[in-house]
Amino acid sequence: MAIKGKTKGRSAKSVTRGPKPVYQPVKKRLIAKREFWLVILSILGVAVVVGLVAGFVAERNSNAQDELERRMRATVSSLQGQIDPILSTIGQAQPLSGYEVFTDLTTAVDNLAAEEPDAPADPTTLTRTATDAAASAKTALEALGSIDETGLVRGKGFSQDFVLYVINAKGDLVRAITLYGESAKLLELAADARGDERAELAARTKAILNSATETFDHGYSEYVEAQTTAGVFAPPPPGLPAPTGAS
Repeated sequence: MAIKGKTKGRSAKSVTRGPKPVYQPVKKRLIAKREFWLVILSILGVAVVVGLVAGFVAERNSNAQDELERRMRATVSSLQGQIDPILSTIGQAQPLSGYEVFTDLTTAVDNLAAEEPDAPADPTTLTRTATDAAASAKTALEALGSIDETGLVRGKGFSQDFVLYVINAKGDLVRAITLYGESAKLLELAADARGDERAELAARTKAILNSATETFDHGYSEYVEAQTTAGVFAPPPPGLPAPTGAS
């Protein structure tokens, strides 16, 4: 009897597994990201802080400017309170922002300079005018000398221009009135002189008077500039002369 041979069973082939599915998360839109809103909130926070700081600085600067302007007005008011009464003793304001001083002295000097040999100026009148002008100039100078213009502007944070307006105003007024006083003394000498000496003294008096007027006009202009810078200048109305710097 035939013996059946042993046969090996066929082994099953191994099946290669497919790749594992990889999870692909869905990307969020930018505006849906938490990080995006954190950045936005940070920017907004910085903007708010910057705005608050800017507002604070602007308010502080505004308050500082208001205080500076208040100090300027107070300074000019004090200056006016001292200068105006002095000027009113030697002249009067003229529209719109001028001032005429020592008009009698000026008229007398002009008459003397234009004097004709056959029509001499009256020595008595000249002497009286010269004496009165010299006395007025002396009194005005003493009053001006008591004004502490540097004390009015020192350490108050004023601009250089404003400080110079105040200092130059007083300085020029002092120099001008000094010259007016000198011209008055020369006029008194000329009143008693005769001939060529009188004519020479008249010419010298006229030259000094012209310099006095020019210096005074410059000083008064600086005075007006100080008032204008402080915002308090108001010119006298036409036809109604008033003390300088009326406000």
